[in-house]
Amino acid sequence: MKRILCSALALVLALSLCACGESGGDTGPTYPAAFAGLETQIDAAREEGRLTVCVSGDEPFLTAACEKFEELFDISVTVRTAEPDALPNGSGTDVWYGGDEALCRTLSESGGLMAYTPEAASALIDPGYGHEDYCVISADALGIMVNSDVLTRMGISAPRTWDDLLEPVYRELVWLPAYDTAEGRLFVRAMMEYFGDDAADYLTQLDTSVQFYTTGTDTAAKCLSTGECVIGIGWISTGLTAQRNSGSSAIAMWAPAAEGVPGRVQTTAIFADAPHPNAAKLWQEFALSPQCMELMEDNGCSRFPTVWDGQETMPDLDPAQLKLYDAETEETSAAVDEVIAAVMETLAENGVDTEDAARWHVA
Repeated sequence: MKRILCSALALVLALSLCACGESGGDTGPTYPAAFAGLETQIDAAREEGRLTVCVSGDEPFLTAACEKFEELFDISVTVRTAEPDALPNGSGTDVWYGGDEALCRTLSESGGLMAYTPEAASALIDPGYGHEDYCVISADALGIMVNSDVLTRMGISAPRTWDDLLEPVYRELVWLPAYDTAEGRLFVRAMMEYFGDDAADYLTQLDTSVQFYTTGTDTAAKCLSTGECVIGIGWISTGLTAQRNSGSSAIAMWAPAAEGVPGRVQTTAIFADAPHPNAAKLWQEFALSPQCMELMEDNGCSRFPTVWDGQETMPDLDPAQLKLYDAETEETSAAVDEVIAAVMETLAENGVDTEDAARWHVA
């Protein structure tokens, strides 16, 4: 669906706009129609001739975007890699691509980013995905994934909410991110907001429904197609990837939206001291273009691009329902640790072996 939408958008633009880079009787370089009107900016960027991009993580689409930018504009791109959960060193670097929004906001507040609003930001599916210092390129939600065929054979319906997971019919059917993982801690934070002071009680009761606590970000999703996992809690994108890779119509997923859905987004931003500011600004336009967004699906990424209709790309979820949490501070980290400790203590008192590696740390 994303590729169809992208192709349709590109065709409409191609028919309605003149190609960039043409003037008078001389034919210069031509660019996709999405970049019409940016000729002056493109020329200034090409004059600089270079761009250094810091990508967060090793997802293929991140480097594919750098290669596409170089191909389109004949601007030499140097790629540096940063850990997904760490602030990068922006010294000598122009742009930060794929960074976590909470980290990006932290850098913005310290003056580490250059203010720039791309013209392409007008196409974002939600104005909230645009910021003075950065733009959101993709979104994801923590939700429920199921193998509907197995549930049908068991004669039970799928859980639709966090509360539903406590029903006796789901006993030992749920795969949940371990509490020492980023996803597990995010789940705890979401439950603290949703259940308030009763969060620890909820998580303690939820343990009876849990079969395994997983450490891999896609462990549950990978095991859905085989039926080993019947109900998994994880990123919706991993469920979509499992659905695509297996070709299984049995895999279904949704994000409980009653109180907002814990989510994550990736951003693109310009470092304050970018040595190639014109090329960096052109990158921001490119990052929100169809030519860049389609690289997510082309390279196996199932996160939701932010320049198309949210209902077409994000199952049963309006972008406005996505809750983005700040990076953990000393205070929030302590609060999460306190809830987890209370859960572990109660489970131990109830005779649960919380040191059982076979159940608590499934990779």
